[in-house]
Amino acid sequence: MADSKAKIKASFKAPDHRMVNGIKVDLTAEEVEATLDKWTENEHARQVDEEANGYKSKRAAEYPSIPDQLDDIYHNGIDAWKETIKTTKDKYPKPS
Repeated sequence: MADSKAKIKASFKAPDHRMVNGIKVDLTAEEVEATLDKWTENEHARQVDEEANGYKSKRAAEYPSIPDQLDDIYHNGIDAWKETIKTTKDKYPKPS
């Protein structure tokens, strides 16, 4: 489950300046808050997306290459190939 926005926000070190044309400019309290809020929203969205879709990249990293899968099908048949794929699908299930 994604972290709470309060926990995420607390994990960031508040910025104290920004660079404008190579010059360091101090941020106002409102700018600091706005920056932290933006960072928090972005990180929360990333965590929510990872929960919903992270299984896809994890599966893709573990599946055999397409040529290897085709070779498996040719030599061992579709049923054996399905078992190979099922192992990875079971390891990284699609969230319900």
